[in-house]
Amino acid sequence: MTFQLAGNGPKIYEEVMVPLWFGRWAEALVEQASLGTSERVLDVACGTGVTTRLVKSKVGPSGKVDGLDINAPMLAKAKDLAGDLDIHWIESDVCGSGLPSESYDVILSQHGYHYFPEKPKALNEFLRLLVPGGRLAFSIWDGHSPYTEALCAAVAHHISPEIAEKQRSQRQTPSAEEVKQQVGNQGFSDVAVQRQELMIDVPLAPKFVPMHLASMPIAGAFLALEEDAQNALVQEVEEELDEFVVGDRLVYPDAVNVVKGRK
Repeated sequence: MTFQLAGNGPKIYEEVMVPLWFGRWAEALVEQASLGTSERVLDVACGTGVTTRLVKSKVGPSGKVDGLDINAPMLAKAKDLAGDLDIHWIESDVCGSGLPSESYDVILSQHGYHYFPEKPKALNEFLRLLVPGGRLAFSIWDGHSPYTEALCAAVAHHISPEIAEKQRSQRQTPSAEEVKQQVGNQGFSDVAVQRQELMIDVPLAPKFVPMHLASMPIAGAFLALEEDAQNALVQEVEEELDEFVVGDRLVYPDAVNVVKGRK
């Protein structure tokens, strides 16, 4: 399972999904990490860098912040958005960075863990990279939200079950107990999982669904539909989420599990 964006995907992702979704989850994750000034932090699967930039604001000028991602277009956007911030960007697989051992006080990852093809190997790499007593904190979706359930069902009906499964896989994550065991089994101590829930506030489906799908790996499949088929897909989502309409906004609950451990 991968999350790869190209073309205008990273730009749309940053302009649409970050302010409406991922920026808020980044703030929640960084708060859980309890970062101190001067700490050395690695943000894994950093994407366009929303968490990475926030981390830099927390650790200050004397802190070291690196952002790692395998997706070159996403990293290019991250570099552009970071401007003059002192952040080092690393294009690499999670297990193949070649970074020196005991380089970081904290390793973070927002919605990256479930994409790692070899989770035990990735966790072992995190142990190698952390100093003794170093901290790991990452967030993963706690299943589907009402919106993503409705969206995937509509994609199955109007595009194909195969494309819907590709979209659905973005939320196919280990349970809280499973991920706690996975992290503990690789040698982390004090492993804890905390569920966080937010009320997500986005534009109504006719505006939001096309923007959202344009920022996803399945963008090409949606954009290839005839206009009538696109409209039918959006209308199905709209009808399914009628109970979550508040004025001119769609407001619904969503949740993540934040996993923390110590070397």
